[in-house]
Amino acid sequence: MACYSLRRSSLLLLLVLASLCIQGLQAQTSEPALTQVKAVLALADDVAATETKMARLRGVVMDVSARGDEFTLHDGDACLSIAVVSGNPAPTWGSEVEIEGTVFSEPFFERKRTRVKIGKLAVIGPGKLPEAKPVNVKDASLFKHLDQWVSVEGTVLQVRSSMSLFTIQLSSGSASCNVLVRDWPRDAVPRDWIGGRVRVSGVNRAYLPGSNFFCLVTPSSTQVTVIKTGVVEPMDAPATTVGALIKSGVAKPERIKLSGTLLGATQGNVYYARGDDGGAFSFYMLHPIDEDKSGRFSTPIIMPVCKPGDVLEVVGIPGRVKPGVHLDFGVVRVIRSGPPPAPTPSTIASILEGNHVHDLVEVEGQLLSLDDVLVAPGRWRTTMRLGADDHKITASLDATSRGVLNHLQRDHLLRIHGVVTGAPHFPEVRLWVPSPDDLESQGVATDVVTRRLWTGLGITVIVALMLAGWALMLRRSRKIVRELNASLETRVAERTAELAAAKDDLARALSQERELNELKSRFVSLVSHEFRTPLGVTMSAVELLRHFGSRITPEKNTELLEDIFSSTLQMSGLMEQVLLLGKAEAGKLSWHPMLLNLPDVCRRLVDESLAASHNRCPINLTTEGDFKGLLMDESLLRHIIGNLLSNAVKYSPESSPVEFSLRREADEVTLIVKDRGIGIPPADQARLFEAFHRASNVGDTPGTGLGLLLVKHCVELHNGRVAIESQKGFGTTFTVHLPVQSEPFEKPTQD
Repeated sequence: MACYSLRRSSLLLLLVLASLCIQGLQAQTSEPALTQVKAVLALADDVAATETKMARLRGVVMDVSARGDEFTLHDGDACLSIAVVSGNPAPTWGSEVEIEGTVFSEPFFERKRTRVKIGKLAVIGPGKLPEAKPVNVKDASLFKHLDQWVSVEGTVLQVRSSMSLFTIQLSSGSASCNVLVRDWPRDAVPRDWIGGRVRVSGVNRAYLPGSNFFCLVTPSSTQVTVIKTGVVEPMDAPATTVGALIKSGVAKPERIKLSGTLLGATQGNVYYARGDDGGAFSFYMLHPIDEDKSGRFSTPIIMPVCKPGDVLEVVGIPGRVKPGVHLDFGVVRVIRSGPPPAPTPSTIASILEGNHVHDLVEVEGQLLSLDDVLVAPGRWRTTMRLGADDHKITASLDATSRGVLNHLQRDHLLRIHGVVTGAPHFPEVRLWVPSPDDLESQGVATDVVTRRLWTGLGITVIVALMLAGWALMLRRSRKIVRELNASLETRVAERTAELAAAKDDLARALSQERELNELKSRFVSLVSHEFRTPLGVTMSAVELLRHFGSRITPEKNTELLEDIFSSTLQMSGLMEQVLLLGKAEAGKLSWHPMLLNLPDVCRRLVDESLAASHNRCPINLTTEGDFKGLLMDESLLRHIIGNLLSNAVKYSPESSPVEFSLRREADEVTLIVKDRGIGIPPADQARLFEAFHRASNVGDTPGTGLGLLLVKHCVELHNGRVAIESQKGFGTTFTVHLPVQSEPFEKPTQD
């Protein structure tokens, strides 16, 4: 009984020790959780996408989504978006929490967004809000500080109140952003903010997934600071003139009012007007926040329907002066309607000097070129190049169909009514033509007619002089001398050609003889080494089995049989390579494409190479791109990839990793095999693809010198190309480019 108790105690002790060892090993191999937001944000997108990294964070809740499925955590250095699992409550704004969860990555517009999916949540208590980082309006609108606690300052364009949500549209320069403020008091709607300045602190993120309508979300009205109040009426602003703005030369970020007559509007909603003082200006209309009129209160912003000839008042923020005046975020009021304004006469030279920017002008110019381009569905743009007095300008006309100006001829003189456009709409001064009726052809330009007449006369004179000279030379030449010279030159040329041909044939024969001798020498060396070694091993094993079979142990017997099998397999593989190369050289190696999953093929070849080399070197396979619908020959691919991986492992130090990458780019697949082995001397790189040739630094490493030549043939059958980069002692990189085909293509004939 005592012996049984002793055995039971020993067994329990062993189980406890094994459990402790397993826990110790698990503690050593598991990665520690990330404890800083900056460390989470610093993870690469591909690492975050694996959802294997854990995070344990502590910080203050800066914002909670309306649906409670997301909140923003600030740990004192940076912010991070936290995803709440469905069914779990979200913490309140301003509380200090400690969370534990999994890091993941998801698309956000055209880039990736790193977040944490919450697993555990503990509310510690009220937290202290950190200071917001000041950023500009443009960066906030582009989400350059995504999920971060920032503050922006700008001019108020309009506001909107709906229930407890309050929206502010801010501008700074030509950039604007919409700010959403939560929990805004319903009885504290401001009506005198238009044109004023406010500073708002909030989280730089979209209010709704996939929407950039809001780019700053503020959790409370306490984060909004009024720096300067504005006006109640949107049209209240200091009145000025285009001339006064150009004279000042400075575009202040304050709302001003201009009056003028509308000249027209482009397809891109750029409006042009001629001011009361004769100066012209352009403007963009401000779109109201609540086009659906669903807000409880909104700034009374309207977008009137305007037509050329309407007298307008435009209130906006100057975006540019000198040479032209432009207003951003324009609020417009139609005073009265009138006839379309008359164009101002001008010249191309005057326009290029910066005169009449944004004004309607009448100019004449010679048509140098005309092109039609589809810029949008159902919208064609005709671009014309006009010239006058060595000055050139571009004019454009938008239409719903192609070829509306095909009746115009090159070198015709055109009279055009158009608006002079420039910055900020175009990088250069241009003419915008409102309609085809604003172009009129005056016929072929006078200078073109004159130039054509003089050109024709000059050509006629030159041809006449050449004919006269040629006739005079014919008369003075002697027929006999000409024939003798021609005969002599013919015989000399024929003799020279014969000698050159004989010399080329001799040189070619000598070169072929040298190449044949060298090939024979390499083949003899191959046979003597690659066949003699396995034959010797086989012969030795057979002799041992014949004479000492009865005394050999089973283990030794198995070892000798394995040696015979390995040697036979080695010779068989060598013969297979030689026969396959012979088929390729004879043009009998064919290409049989089929739909295949290229990444799966590559993985099988990696596994086969690891098994064949007894896991001598790890092979790291990476893929990038879409590999669906590929037509390739799997047999040829096996020769290409198998030989490259075999060489990489064979000439690399043991345990040295081999990098194998597979990438799809447009209509081409790229295979890259990179090792850190002995490398290839520069003198041997030019001859790597010759039969039986091996690099001078391979030493006693076995090889046939046929693998790379077979790779070259298989790549060429795919209409591809192979390249090599190598440095002695630092490894070799083979890059294979194979075109992607959706149907079989015709192969080049092999002689």
